[in-house]
Amino acid sequence: MEDTGRNITRKLKENPACIKAGIAAAAAVLFSACLYISDNTGSVMTNKQGEKIIKRAQNNEDMVRKMKVRVGDTGEETTIEIPVRGREYDASEIQEEFAHAGEELEQLILGQNRSLDEVSSDLDLITEIPGKGIQVSWELDKYDVMDIRGNLREDVLTDEGTPVRLTAVLSYGEERAVHEFYANVLPPILEEEEQMIRAIQEEVARSDEKTKTEDYLILPERIDGKRVQWKYGTETRAFAVMVLGLGVSCMLFVSASQRKKEEEKKAAYQMKIDYPQIINKFNLYIRAGMTLRRAWFCIAQDYEKKIEGKDREKEKRKAYEEMIRSMRQIQGGIPEGEAYEDYGARCGISLYRKFGTMLSQNLRKGSKGLTDLLGREAEDAFEERKNLAKKLGEEAGTKLVIPLFLMLIIVFAIVIVPAFFSIRI
Repeated sequence: MEDTGRNITRKLKENPACIKAGIAAAAAVLFSACLYISDNTGSVMTNKQGEKIIKRAQNNEDMVRKMKVRVGDTGEETTIEIPVRGREYDASEIQEEFAHAGEELEQLILGQNRSLDEVSSDLDLITEIPGKGIQVSWELDKYDVMDIRGNLREDVLTDEGTPVRLTAVLSYGEERAVHEFYANVLPPILEEEEQMIRAIQEEVARSDEKTKTEDYLILPERIDGKRVQWKYGTETRAFAVMVLGLGVSCMLFVSASQRKKEEEKKAAYQMKIDYPQIINKFNLYIRAGMTLRRAWFCIAQDYEKKIEGKDREKEKRKAYEEMIRSMRQIQGGIPEGEAYEDYGARCGISLYRKFGTMLSQNLRKGSKGLTDLLGREAEDAFEERKNLAKKLGEEAGTKLVIPLFLMLIIVFAIVIVPAFFSIRI
């Protein structure tokens, strides 16, 4: 036993993460146990007469308690919800609460001000005393200095201060009480830069009033004895247009590059699919006694007849188009072997490069054994096409995983979010 204990202690020292995980798990279990006990045993109490009671909220807030009830000894246990109104004040308590609320109001409405003797920013004229259930409405004697919400009207304030009488009407049910006090309202305290800007704006406003019949506005040359220099502000529209244009250009470039890659990828897939068919046709013509040139021309001419009269851009297939190009080269006098090798290079896929090299070599060495080579190549091409079909199927299945995963997340959200908000702590 002692050895086992030593081994456990040694392993824990070597893995401090295990200790942290154990502490976290123990804390979670302990907190959950306390919360369970609080939720399931703390609500129902007994008074001195032995009656079952539910404690009301002391902050005058209504609540709903889930209770388990069983009627009789053999009845089934049922869960019901019982609405419990917040505790209301009696007649003597409400007057005392009104007195306290009046004193609290003078502090609660200060906002960013230090006291009511120096009010230089907006007051917060609240409409309810927090946690008391007491409603507050306001009356002012000078609405030109402050509005009903406590916002100051800075244009009428003076440095000497303006006294404003605030009347708070406190109400709780049918009970009413009035509390009055004064606030000395001063202009906002501005920083040096803000004061300078305001002085400039006032001077410009006076100049505008003087020159309102002229074709121009005279800008002040001095403010508080200091020389003022003026110049037009920098317009940023040109930069915005330039950034927007560069962004659009980058998007177009990336889009064109991506579109080109997609087209090349699509053409590669298409050529891989067409390869077994081309090999089989070629093998069939060679076995029928045709020469390489004749077999090549037959495949290319059959393709030309097939797409004749159709939209060539939509119907074209690159492997056959390159065969037609090689046919034109041979007809123009280019050596046949060179045309076949050039065909494989233009296609850009190892299968076609191998095909072009095989034809070129057999043209130089003779066509002996060509049918066997083509037969084996046809079998390999068919296997390659089956593997390609499997790969395309797997890619399609992978693309379907994303919308399925998104649907799973939505289902989890629909189920978990309401359950989370229904938890009462």
